[in-house]
Amino acid sequence: MVACIHSKLEHLATDTSPDVFRTAQKLAEAAVPELADIVAVEVLELTLRGEALPPGALCGKSPLRRAAFQSLRGARARPAYAVGDVSQIPPATPYRQSLTDLCPRLIRDLNQDSRWLAHDPMRARVIGEARAHSLMVIPLVVQGVVLGLVALYRRADSTPFDVGDLQAAARFADRAALRLDIVRRHIQDRVCARRLQRALLPEVLPSLSALDAAHSYVPVEGSGGEWFDIIPLSGARVALVVGVAEGQGADTAVGMSQLRAVIVTLALSDLGPDDILSRLDEVAIRLAREHVAPGRQAFGLKYVGSSCICVVYDPVTGHCSMARAGDSHLVVISPDGIVSAPGLASHPPLGAGGQPFEATEIDIPPGSILLLNSGGSDDPLPDAQATTERVHAVLSRPGPDAQEILEGVRRVMSPGHGPALLVTRTRALESENVATRTLPPDIAAVADARTWARRQLAAWMLEELAYTTTLVVSELVTNAMRYSTGPVELRLINDDRTLICEVSDTSSAAPHLRKPRLADEGGRGLSIVTQLTQHQGTRYTASGKTVWTEQSRPT
Repeated sequence: MVACIHSKLEHLATDTSPDVFRTAQKLAEAAVPELADIVAVEVLELTLRGEALPPGALCGKSPLRRAAFQSLRGARARPAYAVGDVSQIPPATPYRQSLTDLCPRLIRDLNQDSRWLAHDPMRARVIGEARAHSLMVIPLVVQGVVLGLVALYRRADSTPFDVGDLQAAARFADRAALRLDIVRRHIQDRVCARRLQRALLPEVLPSLSALDAAHSYVPVEGSGGEWFDIIPLSGARVALVVGVAEGQGADTAVGMSQLRAVIVTLALSDLGPDDILSRLDEVAIRLAREHVAPGRQAFGLKYVGSSCICVVYDPVTGHCSMARAGDSHLVVISPDGIVSAPGLASHPPLGAGGQPFEATEIDIPPGSILLLNSGGSDDPLPDAQATTERVHAVLSRPGPDAQEILEGVRRVMSPGHGPALLVTRTRALESENVATRTLPPDIAAVADARTWARRQLAAWMLEELAYTTTLVVSELVTNAMRYSTGPVELRLINDDRTLICEVSDTSSAAPHLRKPRLADEGGRGLSIVTQLTQHQGTRYTASGKTVWTEQSRPT
């Protein structure tokens, strides 16, 4: 009998399910019929949440729930409590006594005349209906910490329990408690990972002129490695990022935060999505190498194998540039409800290295909805294709709303395998808020640029910024004329809260900010620009570069 039970427990040890109810049911099945005819397992509410009481006897009113019930085939025993229900443990009963002193109880001869049954009518009914005549109650304890309780019954023609059975049951309970504690710790790790993940993710999505509405979702039962970002960029552009770091637990949440920090930094450097992911790929490989345990050859899972998609949207032109790693993907819903999935160039997950990332370029009309899906969900279900079809059916409904789409997609995703999602509706800047002037490669055109900028600010009723803006325009255009050949383009963007000034030329050499010495006659222009504006930078284009500045609009 003992050998058979141990064999079942050894087999259970290979089950990596983090579900307390499933584990408790397997434990109950292991004890029937070798040890008992009926087995009921109760666990503390804290155990289900991955927590544990301090070591010692269970005092107070810590609630327990029925986690498992198993009876001998043909016994027709109805449980006192359904699995998942709160299980009442009245005082002055063997169950409560075992939880109080952490000692097992053997009631060899159980009958309806036992006084304590009057305190527990629910179990008294079951004992009578099942004709149970012998009972053992064993607390589930690990290192002095109470996790729950197991009750074992014999009925009908079975022989009553004896001291040998109690010893076998105690050994069974010890092994069962260890297994439940492993599951509890796994739950605790996942809970900590989710708390850490949420602490590291943005609490509020930014309000931007490029986006009309944005909603995000990270699965509650996720790995802790899912993340999303909306990153404001220069020129009123925005980067949308969704990803998932490979692995489980708090280490994965930490790995996610590192990847997220890197991609935000790279995006703010005005790199394209393909360059962003190429450098993120290199960082993932480097971080994985730094976290390899001694003697191991494989890279750490929290970096290598991660999926990510990066989309950069320009509300001035309606242009989208995107790249992905792994199985993350993008769906576009046009204003008239047409659903399409851009053919993104495929690339292995982060950390694979070797292959260059490719950017996919598309133009989308304003009012389109972008749905970014992190992928990376280990979904073994055979109806994965059916899930995809249901998602597309949700997206095809008329009058799509970002929040409604997010909720609809969540409902049809496979349970337990939900990816991180980001849904946003794009906007376009009105043409009257964007002004462009092409200047000939002549230093004399600087004066014309200043005059044009002053007139444009007057048309936008931003005269308060005229003095600083003309100084900025004069310096940036002068630098472009001096160090590049070909025409220079000056662009002003009147964003919701920001005035953006951009000067584009054909040179790939970025202006270098330095601190001039007292004896220097020049070199102070860029320093002045830095002091007059809140943000400034350079982004490179296929034909040269664009130097940009941002000033806060007067409120």
